[in-house]
Amino acid sequence: MLDNHELLKILNSISAKDNYIPSPEDIIFEIENSLIGTLGNFVVFSGLPKTGKSTFINAAIASSFSDEYWIFKHRIKKGISIGYFDTESAQPDFYNNRDRIKFMAKKETLSPSIKMFASREYDPAMTKILIECYIQTSGCKVILIDGLLDIINNFNDERESRDVIQWLKLMTGKYNILIIGVIHLGKKDNHTLGHFGSMLDRYAQSTLEVSRDFENNIYSIKPKYLRSAKEWFTEVCVQWTGTEYMEVLPIPKPQQPHKKR
Repeated sequence: MLDNHELLKILNSISAKDNYIPSPEDIIFEIENSLIGTLGNFVVFSGLPKTGKSTFINAAIASSFSDEYWIFKHRIKKGISIGYFDTESAQPDFYNNRDRIKFMAKKETLSPSIKMFASREYDPAMTKILIECYIQTSGCKVILIDGLLDIINNFNDERESRDVIQWLKLMTGKYNILIIGVIHLGKKDNHTLGHFGSMLDRYAQSTLEVSRDFENNIYSIKPKYLRSAKEWFTEVCVQWTGTEYMEVLPIPKPQQPHKKR
């Protein structure tokens, strides 16, 4: 236990200072006109399995070294160092993601500022150790974790969920980085999974929801919760034509009949 002297030192360090003006937020990730992610925060992409979450993650990474300013209205700050941890994919899919990033960026090779890691074989504890080791030794400013369920053993365990959220808060604050993570939605209720998902929604700077129209092969992303954005971006839709990704307009949703009172 800490004594009162030590506790008072902590309280003094975290108390509001009258004349202190914090530095302007360093905007790292934007979609259209919306601030999505800044240093010292974490952001969540959510969606049902196989709905295109990695497609939009790949577009965001590609925007950081592409000659184009935006890719599908996504933009990560140019030239920033990125560490991408794929905790889900086997080797063929992992390298498909690598190739898709290059394809979207219209480049033959990845930028030297981007490092990709296939960490599927490691348990949650080891995965977190590897991520922190990379942060400490690389000086990177963005970490992508695809997916977040692989840094926790039981997403319904309230205590473990809180511990992992605290780890995300510690990593982003201690190292002044942005963490972008991917998590699945539950098939029954379309909510982020378990206590862990609920806490992610609560503490993330932004939560984005990805869906897919399988009939028309259209991937969509829209805001779910945005804490820092002055304006919310409109739904972004991307269609794979068989040879390229094209931004398209959202397909109008059928209107629900009015219920009689």
